[in-house]
Amino acid sequence: MADPIALLREQQEKRLVALGTQRTDRQQRLVKLQQHEAQLTALIKDYSGSGQGHILMMANRSQMVRQLQPLVEQCQRQQLVAQADLQTIEGQWRQQLGRRQGLVWLEGEKRRRATSLQQRLEQKQMDEMAGRPRRA
Repeated sequence: MADPIALLREQQEKRLVALGTQRTDRQQRLVKLQQHEAQLTALIKDYSGSGQGHILMMANRSQMVRQLQPLVEQCQRQQLVAQADLQTIEGQWRQQLGRRQGLVWLEGEKRRRATSLQQRLEQKQMDEMAGRPRRA
């Protein structure tokens, strides 16, 4: 029969791996959103640049900036949601890591106790054998 602590540890490790995968996915999503915002901000900066040129070009640049600004704001809102989501997953991952580490410690403690008991039993047997009179 399998050790219930080992089975529970294996389940906890699987959960930890799943949370780790979710955590990595959320981190990558946040990085992509940050990169997207940086690109949009760079575009706005480019369009907001020098005001020289034909009046229609200046009007087009101004219109483009007005269209890009809501996209930047939307991206910032998405980043806030992604950061909150990442923090939630991060907290769950840390909690799960603690559970698994506790079970690993418990398994080790159980092994140490079993080894200690076995050594005491062996010593007791040796002591009993040493205490018996020898036959010639």
